Amino acid sequence: MYEIGGLIIIGVVAQWIAWRLRVPAILPLILAGILIGPGWEWYSGHRLVNPRFDSEAGTGLFPGNLLYSFVSLSIGLILFEGGLTLRLREIRGLADSIFRLTTYGAFTTTVVAGLAAHFVMGLNWQIAFLFSTLIVVTGPTVIAPIMRQINVKRQVATVLKWESIVIDPVGAFLAVLFYNFIVAYYDPAATVYEALIKFVQSGLVGIGLGFVMGHVLYFLISRLYIPKFLLNIFTLGAVVGAFLVSDAIAHESGLLTTVVMGAYLANREVPYLHDILDFKESLTLLLISLLFILLSANMTVDQITLVLTQESLVVFLIVVVVARPLGVFWSLRSSELTWQDKAFISWVGPRGIVAAGVASLFGIELAKEGIADAEYITPLVFLIVLGTVLLNATLAGLIARKLKVSLPKGSGVLIFGASEGARQLADSLQESGRDVTLITPNRAVADVAEEKNLTAVTVPIDSEELDSHVDMTDIGYILALTGSDEDNFYLLNTYRSREGIRGAYRLVTRKEIQSQRFAPDALFGHYASYLLFNRAARTHGEVNAVELTDPQQITPLLERLREAKAVPLYLRCAEYGEITFITADEGPLSVTAGDSLYYIGEPLAEDAEEALDALEASNA
Repeated sequence: MYEIGGLIIIGVVAQWIAWRLRVPAILPLILAGILIGPGWEWYSGHRLVNPRFDSEAGTGLFPGNLLYSFVSLSIGLILFEGGLTLRLREIRGLADSIFRLTTYGAFTTTVVAGLAAHFVMGLNWQIAFLFSTLIVVTGPTVIAPIMRQINVKRQVATVLKWESIVIDPVGAFLAVLFYNFIVAYYDPAATVYEALIKFVQSGLVGIGLGFVMGHVLYFLISRLYIPKFLLNIFTLGAVVGAFLVSDAIAHESGLLTTVVMGAYLANREVPYLHDILDFKESLTLLLISLLFILLSANMTVDQITLVLTQESLVVFLIVVVVARPLGVFWSLRSSELTWQDKAFISWVGPRGIVAAGVASLFGIELAKEGIADAEYITPLVFLIVLGTVLLNATLAGLIARKLKVSLPKGSGVLIFGASEGARQLADSLQESGRDVTLITPNRAVADVAEEKNLTAVTVPIDSEELDSHVDMTDIGYILALTGSDEDNFYLLNTYRSREGIRGAYRLVTRKEIQSQRFAPDALFGHYASYLLFNRAARTHGEVNAVELTDPQQITPLLERLREAKAVPLYLRCAEYGEITFITADEGPLSVTAGDSLYYIGEPLAEDAEEALDALEASNA
């Protein structure tokens, strides 16, 4: 009782320390586990916590293989929560990159890390490649905290998030495949053919059962067969049940089942999905705390000593500065991502709970069988986990700024209204790397927006439940683009004073157009009413951009665009990616050479000077 209670308290304290120090929680959690396990054993000769039951000493928490069973089931629940965040509309234009990164990239890491472990550390081929398959996974438990600390371009953050969740079951499958190969190699009764059959069977069962169970749970929730007060624990029971059934049919297929199940629900209109996600986030936080402490406390002093060598350091460096960048640049070679984006993705590759959990099991099982070098698996994987998390936690922000892939805090945009003009503006802002959410009470209009891969939330604009539907954490700009002047004023008065809001704007009113006197928060132009804004969007069909070669070009260009009844939208800073919305009051704008002006209107030359000449000719 005292051990379990102590683990929960230590986990909560470690999470709080991580929040205060702005580092991923995995770092203090692993250090806490090492301290109360092998660290205390080295100091005093006994452990404060012994995760595996010791029959001789009569102490410990989990007898036999129950520790791994707890770890495996917990990882399944963590991956289900990760799957609930995988919305297909996020990956417009990025699906191919994510697929390549989780296949070609994983293959490259496996080969390079396996060769390094064999030739540098002298591990036999089987153990070397088992190690390399274990460290291909990144994991949402470590990526998500890093992404919360630094605000990077939407495309980069999306690729990293999807990779971290999709690669977890893929990496576990690869590790199981190589584990079965090793068993087949050393066991005369087993064959490689059987190992391949098990691998394919696990994949098919995981995907198929995940879809089936996801649909069943969706049906029960959407038909309101489950009362709201039972919704969270019923979902928990359904996920656990799906994991157990899947694992009973095909060994190690449960992880894939839970990911697919979560992703299926994430892409359907599930009532109370936010309540389920909130509950799962809290549960995941607790499970992560317990898992990392238990697994690191389960290590021994001898295991840690094994990897405190120069050879282990060389393998770690090869994984970080050779295997990961090579895999990223090769798999993303045809992607539209810039080389800076790829370089940052190459750097952000911290390993997570799947690597640590599966390594702990396989290391123990293979060591029991007396297989040479098996004792290296667990400590070497933990070295990679701890080292990559430490590097990313301390340097990811600096590298993001140096590579110019970071955005200022509060870069998200919340747009009230989802008319044609609002949708085109949202699409353009997304292309510029912003997270954009459209708010509309009209389900049909929201469906049109979602067909264009935009994030749209159907909720009344005066709803007090907006915070439960929209993550306001990184929202920096509020745009009120509805057809009602009264609603637009109401929205600005409601949200402009919120913490983190950097700008709140609305469409010009009828009175302002008549008087030609505009407030600083009135958007776009002297005649850019709701009707004209949307008429221009329907007429021209897309947002165009002009690059400013001279800061002095901005004023005449805005004047000419407005004379041509075009709608200037925003400026995008070439160096830092900052967004400045164009207001009707013609206030001063900070412009540098290379910045781009985005507008709805006739497509002009990409260069501002030629665009001005074209506008002069058309006006003449």
